[in-house]
Amino acid sequence: MSQSPECFRVDYSMYPDKNRSESYSLSTIHSSPLKILIILGLVFLIGTQGCTNTKDKIGLFFEKPAIKKAAQKYLDAEIRRDHKCIYGCLAPSSVYCSTHSYEEYLEEATSSPVRIIGYNILNIHHLTDNLNKEKDPSVEKFVQVEVDVTLFYNDIKKSAPVNYDFTFIKEGGKWYKG
Repeated sequence: MSQSPECFRVDYSMYPDKNRSESYSLSTIHSSPLKILIILGLVFLIGTQGCTNTKDKIGLFFEKPAIKKAAQKYLDAEIRRDHKCIYGCLAPSSVYCSTHSYEEYLEEATSSPVRIIGYNILNIHHLTDNLNKEKDPSVEKFVQVEVDVTLFYNDIKKSAPVNYDFTFIKEGGKWYKG
């Protein structure tokens, strides 16, 4: 028996005290208290998610492509050992950039026995606004980027997979590695 999409049947045959079946059309639902219950249920479900959580999810949805692009740019530069690009990917307001010149960074980077030789971005999560504008006035937002990186240890000639949560920072409308 085929039913049209605008009608559905409620079958009470599985309940011993009920021996009837009822049909409802969409027009019946529109004019019934069932519509009100459905709407109230949806409002309740959305409301229990919390406004902040919903705002963060929507913000992350729109920010995710730019965050992923910034993470890829940084990690690709690490693989290429493009030190100018790596340093340019670091947040200008970061503690590292405020305490190390490019020359100091370059000396550290070239002497390190560890390097990134591969990566896989797993998750971009926990987008938050900067709640401490007095301390970091140029920082707009923070986000975590979970990445499986493959590190190569030049001193022992071995590689190892490592899961890492990188912090990225938005400044002046642009995402940087924190």
